[in-house]
Amino acid sequence: MAIVKLQSPIAGIRGKYGGMVFSANGSGAYVRQWSYPTSPNSVAQIEKRGWLTTIRHGWGALTQAKIDVWDALAAAPPELDYNSLGDQIWLSGSAWHTRVNMRRLQCGLAYEDDAPANVAVNPPVTFGLTVYEYDFTARADLLTYTNADFDGFGGVLQISISSSTARTNNTTGFMSIGCGAIPSNSPLNITTALADVFGWLAVGNRLYGKLFKMSTGGIRSVPITVVSDVLPEP
Repeated sequence: MAIVKLQSPIAGIRGKYGGMVFSANGSGAYVRQWSYPTSPNSVAQIEKRGWLTTIRHGWGALTQAKIDVWDALAAAPPELDYNSLGDQIWLSGSAWHTRVNMRRLQCGLAYEDDAPANVAVNPPVTFGLTVYEYDFTARADLLTYTNADFDGFGGVLQISISSSTARTNNTTGFMSIGCGAIPSNSPLNITTALADVFGWLAVGNRLYGKLFKMSTGGIRSVPITVVSDVLPEP
């Protein structure tokens, strides 16, 4: 189902309609034919479906008092949500319960019936990525941040890759590189984590990074972003 924003002319279309997908990326709006996912039953997808089943069963077993707290969180949320056209949307208490618990499970934390404290999380102070080409055997691909910034919080790092260094912005294709505790002292070596997700990178690749802070309750900050090109062996 597509989301259409009508002005004069049409301001934007996002979603699937009539076998076509409407979206936008760093190069602008585009439309393409919808194609069935090539790996609908990957290990990661099967695991996440299992988490969703656990979460939905948990919601169905909640007392009305706990549901009321989740609904109160949704009525005055600690995060603002927007659809793909930039308009603010409001999630239900059930959706917040799913969101928070999916985040917790993805970061190695336990499922939780109780709603988290309704407290917004400030974004990271600084964020940098230094990544070298794959055949530099002595390389150390580094995530940099402000020392002690994540004390009491977890971090979530997402990266998208482009083969063009001309694009200054990217909005799609972000993959999770890591989620969980971050040491007090910067930098953090992410060479293995990058290789696990993207394979080996080469000069000419551009990385678009998002770094979030997350409370132990599952509330995230807005991300701080960075654009970084893969460097040659020094």
